[in-house]
Amino acid sequence: MTKPLFPLPLVVFPGGRLPLQIFEARYLDMIKSCMRDGSSFVVTMSRTEGFADVGCEVSIRDFDQLSNGLLGILAVGERKMQLFNPRQQADGLWLADAAERTPEPVAEVPDEFLGLVELLKSLQLHPAVRGLYSDIDYTDAGELGGRLTELLPFENERKQELFEYTDPLSRLDEIEREVANLQMRGRDGSA
Repeated sequence: MTKPLFPLPLVVFPGGRLPLQIFEARYLDMIKSCMRDGSSFVVTMSRTEGFADVGCEVSIRDFDQLSNGLLGILAVGERKMQLFNPRQQADGLWLADAAERTPEPVAEVPDEFLGLVELLKSLQLHPAVRGLYSDIDYTDAGELGGRLTELLPFENERKQELFEYTDPLSRLDEIEREVANLQMRGRDGSA
């Protein structure tokens, strides 16, 4: 299937919520088409040269005309997609052939990662995050890892690596290492 692409300097996981302000004509047209057809688009991490070839298919859950005149939408991640044969239309919109990646196995959060559960709960209190998620399943390792990867201040390439993991428990293990590194840098004053 062919999907329109929305390259952004971020990573969104299935279940992730992404508020966007749309102003470029090519993306306004894309959103209009998606809303008319009930179709979706793929958010993929932008890079200096191009974009990642694995992204997240998102659907539009809500939209509103914002006070600044822009179109505001809430996109929600649905599934991971492998992208092939990217091409650009005359209006600048990127398209790619897309195939669903094998869904991750469902796994419960082991007790050793309960500190990450508490970290995510504390992140939800931040004003930029508050109200975005009201239904997180803290027992689901995939959801816990996805939300933490989206919200924590990791480098984008690292977030993309974590996004492409196929095992949610391995991702949690890596996130725990990254959090420890962040804490160490903070104590050293190098952050």
